[in-house]
Amino acid sequence: PTDKDILEAVNGSTATAGAQQNKAASVRSKNGIVVAGIDDVSVRFSKCCNPVPGDEIVGFVTRGRGISIHRTDCVNIINLSKIEKDRLIEAEWQDTALMDNGAEYQADLKIFCHDRPGLLVDITKIFTEKEINISGIQSKTSKQGIATIEVFFNIKGRDQIKVLVEKLRQIESVIDVERTTG
Repeated sequence: PTDKDILEAVNGSTATAGAQQNKAASVRSKNGIVVAGIDDVSVRFSKCCNPVPGDEIVGFVTRGRGISIHRTDCVNIINLSKIEKDRLIEAEWQDTALMDNGAEYQADLKIFCHDRPGLLVDITKIFTEKEINISGIQSKTSKQGIATIEVFFNIKGRDQIKVLVEKLRQIESVIDVERTTG
């Protein structure tokens, strides 16, 4: 389908369909996303905010690449122009019971802390204890001794991230831990 077809399907379904018809027209993607009112469309996850199951999400009808799924707190979604906001579409995660239990989603965290010897060891130890594979780390320290460490990893859902953040905040010298939002 073309972008025009997608936008017409979305606008037509929200304008004329009741809640029950909208639910019947929902499409379940292979990625575990339910997009209301559209048949046979490509769904992909945005790399700016890395949504994972449990996050509040929204779809954005791209130009020629189907629907891009973003977290609702994504900077790119918040800062859309009025014209671009017309391209937003409701999206939600499938019931977790219906999703593939083996699916993993890319996520990243920024960890702000006072730099000290052994800091990276302490951080990576928590990932190892939680059996979470780290796919990348970037670290830099300011002249004031504040380290900013960005960790990229694969996760099954938001609940795992919550547990991980709680454990990371318990590390000596950690100031704050946050997810990137775009």
